[in-house]
Amino acid sequence: MKSFNKAYGFNINPDLYLYLNETGFEQTMQLTQGQILLFDGHSMKNNWRTLGVNWLIDEHNKDAALQIPDIAGLGSTSYVLSKEVKAIMEPSLGDNIEYLNCDLNGETWYALNLIGFEDAINHEFTEHNYNKRGEIKMIKPFKRLVIDKSKVENTALFRTKETGLSYITTDAKNSFYSLVKEHNFTGIEFHEIEVV
Repeated sequence: MKSFNKAYGFNINPDLYLYLNETGFEQTMQLTQGQILLFDGHSMKNNWRTLGVNWLIDEHNKDAALQIPDIAGLGSTSYVLSKEVKAIMEPSLGDNIEYLNCDLNGETWYALNLIGFEDAINHEFTEHNYNKRGEIKMIKPFKRLVIDKSKVENTALFRTKETGLSYITTDAKNSFYSLVKEHNFTGIEFHEIEVV
């Protein structure tokens, strides 16, 4: 197991950076062929065809001077890397990631597909948020999320079933976090997750 001290969740800041969205043609194709994209932990490389994407610009953000990031959000389910970011990340992030071709107006970008889940949550210290019916809240399920260092297999980038679509990284050498910081890649904001 690789050594690390901190874990991080991350997201795109919609007040600073543009998001990518599938083109209207792609959305129509997916609906008519019953092939909705789900970045749900399963491999997609065998059924993948180059995905057409565009910057998501509408009347609400067209005058906001949003920046084009090095790492973009693809809707709310995945992240897309520029060719330059992929070249640096791919040798370090591990075998649990697929880099799936996307076409951004003739420029190749790569959707990250994180395969599998790790059982890395410390259930003793993690605290859930509950709704009035006593069910765990869907939007913000944790009051306190704690990762168990001894259970993390891939310190570069992983997720757990309990955290759903959220990706987690660490401060280990050559992790997603470390590479973003070392190369000053734009688009990603990190928030620290407690570890024991």
